[in-house]
Amino acid sequence: MKLGTKLVVSLVITTIVTMTVHGYLSIQQDRENIVREIRVGMRGLTRAIQAALNDIYGDKKDLEATQEFIDRVGSRINIHGIVVYDTSGKPVAVSVSLQETQEFPDLDSKPILRIDPSPVFENGKGMEGYANRPGQLVYYRGEPIFSSDNKLAGAFVLGRRGWGLTRTIEARRNRIILTTSALILLLCLFILIIVRRNISRPIRELTDRIREIGKGQWEQRIEVSGRDEVSYLAEEFNRMCARLEETYHRLVQEQQERLGLEKNLRHSERLASVSKLAAGLAHEIGTPLNIIAGRAEHLLRRQRSPEEANENLKIIRSQIDRITGIVRQLLEFSRRKEPVLRSVDISALLTNVQRLLQHQIEEKHVAVALDLRATLPEIQADPELLQQLFINLYLNSLYVLNAGGTITIRADLAEDEESQPNRTNGRSWLKVSFEDNGPGIPPEHIDRVFDPFFTTKDIGEGTGLGLSVSYGIVKEHGGDIRVESEPGRFTRFVIRLPADLPCGEGQERTGRA
Repeated sequence: MKLGTKLVVSLVITTIVTMTVHGYLSIQQDRENIVREIRVGMRGLTRAIQAALNDIYGDKKDLEATQEFIDRVGSRINIHGIVVYDTSGKPVAVSVSLQETQEFPDLDSKPILRIDPSPVFENGKGMEGYANRPGQLVYYRGEPIFSSDNKLAGAFVLGRRGWGLTRTIEARRNRIILTTSALILLLCLFILIIVRRNISRPIRELTDRIREIGKGQWEQRIEVSGRDEVSYLAEEFNRMCARLEETYHRLVQEQQERLGLEKNLRHSERLASVSKLAAGLAHEIGTPLNIIAGRAEHLLRRQRSPEEANENLKIIRSQIDRITGIVRQLLEFSRRKEPVLRSVDISALLTNVQRLLQHQIEEKHVAVALDLRATLPEIQADPELLQQLFINLYLNSLYVLNAGGTITIRADLAEDEESQPNRTNGRSWLKVSFEDNGPGIPPEHIDRVFDPFFTTKDIGEGTGLGLSVSYGIVKEHGGDIRVESEPGRFTRFVIRLPADLPCGEGQERTGRA
């Protein structure tokens, strides 16, 4: 419900309740005033009737004159009727207005005829009260009748209709209803105009400005007019916008400075990587070059037999091939090809990689356990790069395992929260883990296993590029790789690849692997 509607409904309800209470109190006051007037008038009227009946009935006991008198008085407007009683309480004369006649068909005689005059005879004083009937209020008053010697000769009861009271109450009620309706209508119109002008329109403008600020338009401001609460709110909003704009520009400046620092840091890291690369390259190429130099010098010192010369030349050639292989790996590392995404069945690819390396697995007398989920979805990936990734991990485990060792490969689906609680996009991932029960990785080396040219293998047995290349392949597929190890127990590489990457996202779907 809108604010204006709430205000209108609240004020209408308040007005209705207020006017109802006011009307009720006013009607009650009018009733009391009219009753007071009736009582005062009845006292004077009953005294005059009492004086006449004291003479006609108290002294003369003239019932005919008494009847004629009360008929004449009872026919007056607002007079309901008169009943005269003897000392035994028996009615001896009843005005014609209280009798069943056609002259006064709208009068009900029962309220007056049922009045008991005994209190007048007991006390010798007057009595008064109300005899109500539907639609009318009848006020009655009883007085004693005395003879000239002041003896109680009887009593009479006079009833007066409250037509004036009923009409006044009805007029007041109608006036209250009319006044309340007009007041409610005027209040509704007035409140709607005031609310729309002073509340609804500024709040709507404030909402529009907040929406524009949400879109990045920090310069938006609200025009302030007046000195009410909404104006104060608009002023505070403008000040908040100014602070937000200032903060935004400061954050942009800080971000630019941070980007500059990061750029310089990346440049420094590249220089460090080049230095590390040069050192690793010198280390890897230095050994075969020393062998080549030694063999060449050995051949130059004196004439050698053809067999000995051929043997030295083979060694020189093998070392040259080794250098060529190192340079080729270095070139592949520095110039990785962009992945061509296709639909890849990971279960089939892992099985195929095992089949390619089966002879090396058998030579090492190592067991391989494949624990693959029965219904793994196909993912969008480059099968050649993934095959290189899995071969690198296979060879890494085969190198450290002794006979009787085990390589366990698992593949299953995982959600974001399982591995990375900070992710909230709800993506699905294919998780592949390579685990061996080899000697493990020392804690001081575990943070460097993906660095180029870092290796714990003996000279000539590895370049230290395999895991670095594997890391790059996983990252190029939008995934991540991590290593877990406990020295003397196991080493586990955990790979996560997007399982919900749509075909055609950045690459062309070229087929199925």
